[in-house]
Amino acid sequence: MINRTSGEIRRISRDILNDRYNIPMGAFMIAGLIPAIIRLPFSSDDGYRTAPQYLIAFAANFLIMLIGQVLHAGVVRVHLNMTRAVRFQLSQVFDPLRRGTERYFCAAFFTGILLFVCGIPFFAGSFYFYLTKITALSVAVLIITGILSLVFVVLFVLSYSFVPFFLLDYPQMQVSAAFRECRNLMRGNRRRLFWLMCSFIGYGVPVVLSFGFALLWVGPYVTQTMVVFYLDCTCELDRIPVRSYGAGGS
Repeated sequence: MINRTSGEIRRISRDILNDRYNIPMGAFMIAGLIPAIIRLPFSSDDGYRTAPQYLIAFAANFLIMLIGQVLHAGVVRVHLNMTRAVRFQLSQVFDPLRRGTERYFCAAFFTGILLFVCGIPFFAGSFYFYLTKITALSVAVLIITGILSLVFVVLFVLSYSFVPFFLLDYPQMQVSAAFRECRNLMRGNRRRLFWLMCSFIGYGVPVVLSFGFALLWVGPYVTQTMVVFYLDCTCELDRIPVRSYGAGGS
């Protein structure tokens, strides 16, 4: 097994995307635009909402988030096929909505719930801050609970980011098994994934300066990098004809 560095994984990703950006970019746009369009009726704020309206809006936004997660799995399908040198096309974004849809929605649902659980310390700290107003203790509680929730979220993301990948690769796999297999795969790989994710922080600058337009390039690049990392962890990348880079490779 070859444990490739973050730099090598990113360079392999750029090679795979080279001259083939159109379809990944289109897939990224579809997966982002559809949830945004569906959300439009629920985004207007007339200044007053009743409790049932808030509840309906929350439920609608949660469902839209699930749809976005399922479409993201379709984007991953496009990138997996492209990396494996098999037929890839824009319509594959909708594959999770055609076959095994309940598995992807179930995985997205549990991911959303577990991320909510990770945020409970911060929610509790925020509620305490709201009740006690601004005091040294309330500020300290807010900061500590915020850091605690952030740690929980990061650990969750590092452990379960590739659940949709398993569902795509193993059509008969149950959702619970996908979570378990993903957790097992990431043992010993969490630190590598953490530093790989951190290496993209600098890309936030061009995204902000371009008013989000740069996301059309950054989004597919990040997804492709995650796909290459996943295939590296499963050792499948060793069997794919990609360029190898040494320590000083370019």
